[in-house]
Amino acid sequence: MHPQGIDSPTFTPGPVDGTLTIPQLIELQLEQSPDHPAFIYDDPNGDIVSVTFTQYIRTVHAAARRFLRDNAPKGIDGKPTVVGLLVNTDSLSFFSMCAGLMRAGMLPFNISPQNSASSLAHLLKETNTAAIYVTSDLRPLVSETLGIHGGSLPVFDSFIFESMQGELDAVATESLPPTPDVLDSTAVIIHSSGSTSTLSKPIYLTHRLLLQYAISPIYGHEDRCGQVFGAHTLPIFHATGVFLLSLPFTVGITTAVPRRTVPHTHPTAEDATKAMLATKPDLVLATPAFIERWSEDPTAIQVLRSLKGLQYGGASLSKHVGDALFAQGVALCCGYGSMETGIISPFFESHGKDWEYISIREGIDVVALPEDDEPGLYTHAYLVGPQFETTLTNVEIDGRRGYVISDLLERHPENPLLHRVRGRKDDLIPFSSGFKMNPVPVEAQINRNPFVENCVVFGNLMSNPGIIVQLRPEFLPDLVDDEKKAKILESIW
Repeated sequence: MHPQGIDSPTFTPGPVDGTLTIPQLIELQLEQSPDHPAFIYDDPNGDIVSVTFTQYIRTVHAAARRFLRDNAPKGIDGKPTVVGLLVNTDSLSFFSMCAGLMRAGMLPFNISPQNSASSLAHLLKETNTAAIYVTSDLRPLVSETLGIHGGSLPVFDSFIFESMQGELDAVATESLPPTPDVLDSTAVIIHSSGSTSTLSKPIYLTHRLLLQYAISPIYGHEDRCGQVFGAHTLPIFHATGVFLLSLPFTVGITTAVPRRTVPHTHPTAEDATKAMLATKPDLVLATPAFIERWSEDPTAIQVLRSLKGLQYGGASLSKHVGDALFAQGVALCCGYGSMETGIISPFFESHGKDWEYISIREGIDVVALPEDDEPGLYTHAYLVGPQFETTLTNVEIDGRRGYVISDLLERHPENPLLHRVRGRKDDLIPFSSGFKMNPVPVEAQINRNPFVENCVVFGNLMSNPGIIVQLRPEFLPDLVDDEKKAKILESIW
């Protein structure tokens, strides 16, 4: 473990041992670190706008008072009122609303705008949501949802960070309820992504889990306080958003967020490159899709080479892209975790040329469970302990509860402390012969082909596997030329 913020002139560390919840830590930092920058972004003129703890926390207070004035219905059986946030907006506005609901003694339910009406109606019923805040572009979805829902649900217009600035002084005298202080009570609700056959499921994060997310830099190798964390491409509606809104107040990291656009648009890889050039982050977390786009842009590569760390998560990164970035001097690393467990790997830990491998952070006890059908592969059971909690458990080993992630892991050939993901247990394809196949290594190999954009292996209960290959767009015209088509097929084979 590495202490954070011990030498900062503007940040004073608060207790992160479970003495205080995140809302309580935020209130404490208003008193002891008022001038520390919480968030930064670049404006259209290229200037850097810095939002200090004082400005952000006072905005959170104003948002809390707005929520209380709206008089949303009370929660059921004395529980906090659940209020949905279905908003297509910028990060800073979203963070202010989510933290504002917690400060108002309510329970924020962060909802992805990508939900269908049926999925959204299911989630609202499952969580007993009492009111919902939306942006204007999502009102048609809400109207359709309420028709399926069949109940009466107050719907309010969301608000943006800039609009709240005029209310900072006007409402400062209105009292707020006490900050939540029960570490094992629910802090925020998020939801799973769902699929074509199953509806999304609500996931309840306690204040203890929220704190566990937010102190992950402690499980690293250096003091990150004062460093700039680039979050220009990250989704804000799930666990990542909760992590980002809490991070500045536990370890003093400053989060760089996208500037607000009208109408709101999600940043492209090119937008993010421009923002990184302006905000000069030390660390960047991004999905593989963005990293693969950046790998084709010489300007983006220069930015990535300047970072202390570039971390990907959520999916596998193409090996030929990762190897190329490492060869060009990018400090690439894999971040690993889940909504159920939080962050498993140490914070921005790079293993050099072994960038696709991860270790397990300090404080987590792990049991490897070998996979009978896949020699050399195993899953991990992460056991609940004094420094580690999960949203739910699905295994018990020697009297200890834990959670097994379905990822199939493979040990490093030389370092037994390193592991890499080789697929998922539920991805195994059973054939009619009784043989089972892990398609992920095959897909990864074919995805390295320069002609290929993506591919998927199939064959459930068939005698042999099949594969669907999507070519990169620039090679699609070659399919009408027999000679070029034959060259592509031969290359893939």
